[in-house]
Amino acid sequence: MIKPTYKKLKPIPEKDMSENARMALKAGRRAIRKLRAENKRLGLPLISWKDGKVIEVDP
Repeated sequence: MIKPTYKKLKPIPEKDMSENARMALKAGRRAIRKLRAENKRLGLPLISWKDGKVIEVDP
């Protein structure tokens, strides 16, 4: 297998983001929080990505 030749991207600090980017980030975080709460209420696992594999995380 050939090793990829790209550099990892660094996250942009929130203070350097545009107003629209901050609003989108806030909306995404809120959606994740609501999804976690709903899955916990229904007793469903969260589907996540870890070390290149799809995993189920119990609520």
